[in-house]
Amino acid sequence: MSSVKELLHDAIESLSDEEARQLLEFARGLRREIATSLTLERLAGDAAFEIPSKGSWSFHTVEAIQGKGIEASKLLVGDRR
Repeated sequence: MSSVKELLHDAIESLSDEEARQLLEFARGLRREIATSLTLERLAGDAAFEIPSKGSWSFHTVEAIQGKGIEASKLLVGDRR
C-alpha cells in the first residue's frame, strides 16, 4: 500500500461508525463524480449534445400524477395471479 493509503487507513480506524459512514459516502461520491465527468467529456465532442456549465445543473421536484382508477402496478399483479 502507498503511504497515503496507509495514513488514511490509520485515520479511519480512529473514526466512529457514523464518521466512517460519512467518509464512505464521500468516497463513493468521488467515484461517481469522476465517472460522470469522463462521460460528459466524451459527449461534449459530439454535436448532438449540449453540455451545460458545471454550476448550472439544478433539479426540481416533480409531483407524481394522481390518476383515476386502479394503479397499473396493481393491475399487473392481478394479471399475474
